[in-house]
Amino acid sequence: MANYDQYIEALKQKDEAAFEFIYNETKTAVYAMIVSIVKDKETSKDLMQDTYITMLEKINQYELGKNFLGWLITIARNKAIDHYRREQHEIRVDITSEEMIFPSVNPTGERNSVVEGMLKCLTETERSVFLLHIMQNLTHREISQILKMPLGTTLWHYNKAINKIKKLK
Repeated sequence: MANYDQYIEALKQKDEAAFEFIYNETKTAVYAMIVSIVKDKETSKDLMQDTYITMLEKINQYELGKNFLGWLITIARNKAIDHYRREQHEIRVDITSEEMIFPSVNPTGERNSVVEGMLKCLTETERSVFLLHIMQNLTHREISQILKMPLGTTLWHYNKAINKIKKLK
């Protein structure tokens, strides 16, 4: 896990280069966490922006020397869960299911549909662990710290996800 402390100090001084570095280093993990909960790419992008805005607003509350990525992913996770809970109370019409009325302008490739199918079979926790490990190359120990769960539980969820995905082949 990278040491972000020097960049955080610069970020507190409104350094744009520090923000760009932090964003580029963390965007994959943040996106993976959000999309694993909300399961919508466009909404995930919006929530990512909200996450980084909140990070900037609360950067002075972060304690140097702690797990910055874990702190940031916790913000992202909370944003995604809050959004998910709000969405459960709203009735929505899925216009993509009405293909004849609203034809799709974004054809999804075969690879995208395979990946989406694989991720749909996983629980929220399995998806989070799987995506953080595969996309961000985080160790299981780092993932357990970020998700605040025991290392054994993280490994169990990852193995469960792998087994589910293998069964789909």
